[in-house]
Amino acid sequence: MARRILSGSRARNEESNHWRWKVKSSLLLFVAFLAPALSFSQDVQVRAQANRLLEKANAVSTASNLPNLERTDTFRVFGPDSGVREGSFSRVVIQGVGRREEITFGNYHVVNVWTDEGLTAERADVLAPPQVMTLMRLTPVYRVRFDHEDVIHRIVDRELNGRAARCIEFDTIAGQKTDSNELCVDSATGVLLLGRLGQEVIENSDFFPFAGALLPGKINYSFAGVQKMEITQSMTELNSDTANVLAAPPNATLHRFCDTYRRPFGESMPQPKPGNGGTNTDVLVRGFIAEDGRVHDAVVQRSDRPDLNSEALGLIRQWTFTPGLCNGKPTRLEASFTLHFQGR
Repeated sequence: MARRILSGSRARNEESNHWRWKVKSSLLLFVAFLAPALSFSQDVQVRAQANRLLEKANAVSTASNLPNLERTDTFRVFGPDSGVREGSFSRVVIQGVGRREEITFGNYHVVNVWTDEGLTAERADVLAPPQVMTLMRLTPVYRVRFDHEDVIHRIVDRELNGRAARCIEFDTIAGQKTDSNELCVDSATGVLLLGRLGQEVIENSDFFPFAGALLPGKINYSFAGVQKMEITQSMTELNSDTANVLAAPPNATLHRFCDTYRRPFGESMPQPKPGNGGTNTDVLVRGFIAEDGRVHDAVVQRSDRPDLNSEALGLIRQWTFTPGLCNGKPTRLEASFTLHFQGR
């Protein structure tokens, strides 16, 4: 499921290229554009036009030269059992010097500071809740790009919340599974207004200008027809450096960047047993690959089939890896895993 579409939020639109992420694995798979398979019938000109619309949407929401800044997000999470829960996220960036992030959601509260010395973290060994990872995936803006599994059908004119929009209707074909999807961009500005991708729906609105880019001030996220999250975000320029912005938080530990790094390699990774019918589905799990090569603190990040979650977690706990190495020493790393259930 992660391969079919690109999310550019983790490209860190508001950060400089100074930062190196060598210690923590990314949830994103950057998939290059490939020509569509010949077995899929689609109009080449329509596909080219769809790509141009998305390229413009990505461009108009990307700042080419970012100043020192402060970003503030507030978010509300909706759950059938837990009701409405609120959280906040802030990021201060001093370009070329460092950045500070603070996240609060329920009992989860973390302050992290990045500088040339490394990452100073309060709780680097605690896995962020799935809702926080969804927030990071959708903000500051969600970017998409077609790949070889996407078959473009047509581009139609629609009206979304009083705005004229151009909507791309397409299917994503992965093995035996086909999702009907839709992406809508604003006809006037080119920004992405709506992403309907499988069971996910992302709605962007209240766009504001910052450093030459247009960013959504409000984001609504739904899954399987149920609203899951509402995000409000803002971004302001810092006119002066504040001395204590990058000060280490109390009781924090400094984690230095790796000069040499080797990622973990799977040794034993039992897979779900195939079913006798039904459909194919994926369950995305996050956890830590610890120094002993086992997966610890695993949680389900995203699942189309909650009834398969327990089986997925049970399998992940059986997996073993050669541990990752940082400067030649085994190290604990956060990672994500996708389990494929066939015919279930």
